[in-house]
Amino acid sequence: MNLNALEYFRDVVETKSISKVAANRHISQSALSQNIQKLEDEMGYQLLERSNKGVLPTEAGRILFKYSGTMLRIHDKLKEELVQLENSFENIKINGYLSMVNYSLPCVIYKVKKAFPKYNFEMHSKSNMESINDLINELTDLSFVTEEPCDDRLEYSKIGKERIVLVANASSRIPDMIDVNELVDHEMVLLDDEALTISSFLKHKLKPLGLHMDQIPIMFKVDSIPAAKSSINNNLGICFLPYMSVKKELYEKKFKIVEVQNFDLDYDIYLVTRRKCNREKAVTEIYHYFIDHGAKEFC
Repeated sequence: MNLNALEYFRDVVETKSISKVAANRHISQSALSQNIQKLEDEMGYQLLERSNKGVLPTEAGRILFKYSGTMLRIHDKLKEELVQLENSFENIKINGYLSMVNYSLPCVIYKVKKAFPKYNFEMHSKSNMESINDLINELTDLSFVTEEPCDDRLEYSKIGKERIVLVANASSRIPDMIDVNELVDHEMVLLDDEALTISSFLKHKLKPLGLHMDQIPIMFKVDSIPAAKSSINNNLGICFLPYMSVKKELYEKKFKIVEVQNFDLDYDIYLVTRRKCNREKAVTEIYHYFIDHGAKEFC
């Protein structure tokens, strides 16, 4: 399969325009169309069709698009490993959920690099499902996830917890300590990203206490930690957030922690890799380093 044509195809599906892709790729529209046609001939299906909404994938095109990203990443991984073979160095890829990659992993990887200077490290932010799929497809080497894996091709270890704290603007009049029943008295912003699905976990934790989500005055949901922190900065409500993501604001006394008595939303952190027979010696060394040092390496 012509991988350049596959990349063009993905660009067209994402932009819904042949002309835009041709301009961005610095090739003629006719050359781009010919590449797509060759791809269609090779696949034996029409992949794209024009509509009043632009260029859209056919059903066959949607199937190809679903798998094409993985195919291209496998190709990149192949080229990378060939370069490693030629230059005799180890490159270790690590996936993690967004707050882990943004706030905890850089400090950890710095310490790991000091312990293993001959290895190179890459970090990528992925959802739990994407991280597990990348491991199975050998597109990454290690993954930090917030759900216990259930695949016998993988090996994992629980290495710590993601501490979740209730945060308010430092100028807020909310007390520094409240009872869980008092959550219904305070406006809340709810973080709901792909890894830290706080809304479903909060619902699960509240149910045994006789409380329901619809009793809490949730002003709105956000899908990123920066958006949640911006809301707190503007005093728009309280919010459950990973402690690592608000350490700076707490130190600068812009935010404050509101302790909820006898209640926590902490997540277990799992480090996952492929089973030993399917991984490199370097990955095994780093995997066991994390297990031995655990969460104490996190900043």
